[in-house]
Amino acid sequence: MSITAIIIIAIAVIIVLWWIATVNGFRRMKVAIQEAWSGIDVQLKRKANIIPNLVDTLRMQMDFESKVLTDLTAARSGLVSGNHAEAIAASDKITAMLPSIRATAENYPALGTNQSFLQLMSDIRDCEDKITYARNRYNMTVAKYNADIVMIPGSIVAGMMHLSAEEMFEISSSAREDADNMRISKL
Repeated sequence: MSITAIIIIAIAVIIVLWWIATVNGFRRMKVAIQEAWSGIDVQLKRKANIIPNLVDTLRMQMDFESKVLTDLTAARSGLVSGNHAEAIAASDKITAMLPSIRATAENYPALGTNQSFLQLMSDIRDCEDKITYARNRYNMTVAKYNADIVMIPGSIVAGMMHLSAEEMFEISSSAREDADNMRISKL
């Protein structure tokens, strides 16, 4: 066997090994993205499980605005819909409603001291914190994956695998605007 044949075989083996490693890397990243989303999903479901108890507590303690209760209940269904975009929108909607619930609760002394209400609000805050952490982890994983599928030479394999960019879990523009314009007087 000539040196040229050995070099060609060695190059072919290196290319095949690189190809296998790249394909497996993309598959590993897809699994990591699914796992990162599951961390968000767990907290969204936990948040969804707290909402009915919060609604019941609000109903029992005060003559709460029925639109808020209806909106809160409707948003809950989005948390467990299985659709990433719907879950994100529902979570943002519930998060946006929490300051007004807290502010309205201050007008009802019995509610403001109700241990169930305080615990539920604390649980929701805990969910929010964990969702924030899981969102960051998810977005870091998606960002790496998205960068890898567009950068050469990985983009060649990604194109042949028909891979497309994953969506980041970003704050909605209305939630961003609310956060940018948040004032104590609005609470």
